[in-house]
Formats: sequence, structure tokens, C-alpha cells
Amino acid sequence: MAQPIQDHDREAVRRLHAEGKSRNQIARELGRGAATVSKIAAAEGLAFSGGARVAAATEARTADAAARREQLADDALDGALAQVERVGAADSARDARDYATAARALTEVHAKVAELARNTKTSSAGGMLDRLADALLGPQDGAPDGG
Repeated sequence: MAQPIQDHDREAVRRLHAEGKSRNQIARELGRGAATVSKIAAAEGLAFSGGARVAAATEARTADAAARREQLADDALDGALAQVERVGAADSARDARDYATAARALTEVHAKVAELARNTKTSSAGGMLDRLADALLGPQDGAPDGG
């Protein structure tokens, strides 16, 4: 049978929380379950900083994804410029056309990734990747609508 929550439990949770201890540290120190400590903390209006760690990790992932999008856009633009340079040095009209086509495709990739970067500042990385694939690949034959 679970021990009832006593006033000394509440006082200890308040004191240990004020010292900056985590929910699990408090539970171990008091010999109580983490759920009991959470229940006491909620009743006392106390919150633990685990959410801050998650928020910091999410912010770091978001910043990393933004940097990767920027790198992808830069690489696409660099590739387009390299293809444009090859057009002038092409041995045949067909090669020149192929280089120009590649340059155009890479320029479109650059533009789409840059647009996605602007439009996805507040969206999730998974959603951004789905939209990036949709934007780059366009509608696929036989693919179901909306998915």
C-alpha cells in the first residue's frame, strides 16, 4: 500500500526543488516514487526544468537543419554556376544544351530550398523534409493525392 503524502513530504519537495534538484533526484532522496514527487510538485505549483532541456535540444536541431538547408542551397547554386561555365566550353551544341539544362535544374533547386528555408522557420524538420521532397520531385505518377 502506498504511503500517504505527508506535510513533511511537501516541505522536502519544495526545499529540494528550490535547490535545483530534478524530480528523479528528489524521488531518490525521499525514497518516494517519481510520480508521487510530480503529484506533490503540481499541487505546490512547482515545475521541473526538463522541458527547458527539450526546448534547447529542439532549438539546436532546428538551427542545424537551417544550416543544412543553407548549405544545400549554396551547393546547388555553386553547381549551377559550374554548369554555366561548361556551356561556353562545350564541344557540341548537345553538350551545351545538357549543361544549360543542368544549370537550370540546379538553379530551381536553389530557389526551392531557399523558399522552403524562409517558409519553414517555425515548422518541424520532418515536415520540411516532406515539403522539400515534394517540391524537388513534383507530383509522381501513380502517387496518391495528398500523401
